Amino acid sequence: MKNLDDELKNVLRRVEPPAGFADRVLRRTTIQPTARPLELVTGTRTTARRPPSVWYRFAAAAALVVALGGAVEYRELQKERTERLAGEAAKEKVVLALHIASSKLQIVQTKINRLNEQPDKKVTQ
Repeated sequence: MKNLDDELKNVLRRVEPPAGFADRVLRRTTIQPTARPLELVTGTRTTARRPPSVWYRFAAAAALVVALGGAVEYRELQKERTERLAGEAAKEKVVLALHIASSKLQIVQTKINRLNEQPDKKVTQ
């Protein structure tokens, strides 16, 4: 790691610019180029680009509105789905609780019926 730090310090050390550097920079900033910057770099002439028309901007804005509307609608559908799933889970729990209660009541009813069917031993004796 120390070696990397030393290399970075060496690469990023301060170096004095060559003689006349400031004058060349100032001269370039005062020259008004007749060609476009791309033409200066590539040496080829390019066609002038017009700014986007109002219709392109309108289409972009409309697309943005549609996308946002779709996102809101999707979020609402997700919320409804989550609520529906929670309701279905609650319904299943209620049905299970009713089945358990029903089976317990059936057991109790069976025991009561058995007791009622047995003759009273004290009365017959």
